[in-house]
Amino acid sequence: MATYHEFRELGDQWLISYACTISNMPIPTLFIAGQCLEAYCKATLLKHNPSISDIGKTYGHRIDKMIEVIQSEVGLLRDVRFLPGVESRFMTGGLIPLTDRLMADVEYLHYVPNQELYWVAKFQKEIKYLGTQTQTMPTQFAVFVMERNPYWFPIFKELRTNLVQGPGAASFSMDNFLKDTAPHLEFARQFLSSICL
Repeated sequence: MATYHEFRELGDQWLISYACTISNMPIPTLFIAGQCLEAYCKATLLKHNPSISDIGKTYGHRIDKMIEVIQSEVGLLRDVRFLPGVESRFMTGGLIPLTDRLMADVEYLHYVPNQELYWVAKFQKEIKYLGTQTQTMPTQFAVFVMERNPYWFPIFKELRTNLVQGPGAASFSMDNFLKDTAPHLEFARQFLSSICL
């Protein structure tokens, strides 16, 4: 049976990978951010309830469901919200109709800064195939993806802070990366330090 430490360590490895991403690779960047979030969410759920026998079977890749349980049962990520109409209106692959009212549309104004979260919550299992012919994802899409997006700071930091409290808090991957970062990866070390230290 998996432990939260294993998923926390996995999340740290994905976080390091995310910190090292470069521009002009939006799909891998989004995939890596989603993998990190998924691993930290699963670690958080296992820390809260170690009796979950198969975290993968229980939650799959449903990041939105995991966040909902984390909010209600663990009390974290209270500022993260998913609005019910966003997916059907803005994530179907068609063009978003530009109207004068769009800039006063509550769902649109929520979707714009939260795009990366919506996409990983909806398509994490398959996001690595975004832009190819699949049954479940749009082939036409518009999503703004940023490497080392400051958007993720509070989410990753809140989850990780909760996960590094208590016994077994050391992280082999993170501790070694922060200690031995090569000079050309200083940008990654700075990003990680803002979340982990």
